Amino acid sequence: MNYKRKNPRKKSIQPLQDILKEIMGQPSISKGIYPSRIPHAWKVAVGPSVVRVTKSIWFKQGVVYVSLNSSIIRNELMMHRDKIIHQMNLHIGQPLIKDLVIR
Repeated sequence: MNYKRKNPRKKSIQPLQDILKEIMGQPSISKGIYPSRIPHAWKVAVGPSVVRVTKSIWFKQGVVYVSLNSSIIRNELMMHRDKIIHQMNLHIGQPLIKDLVIR
């Protein structure tokens, strides 16, 4: 008897980018991956001069909390909060951040 085994591997060749998108789309994986991009997204959105006065940054339930050493820079960033949120979400690759609290 000649039994054919089903091969679970896909027969077609896929670009690595497509495979990663498929993996990242799974909720159990993306739940931890996207929030881990927030500190780097902050650096990209605000630049090195603001990063120097940033004491801490953390994320909880759609809100990024940032603690700064400079009240002057904090006031300036508050005026550009929507733009910073937009830039961070672009860098993360998903609209993960809903609000930004700067202390």
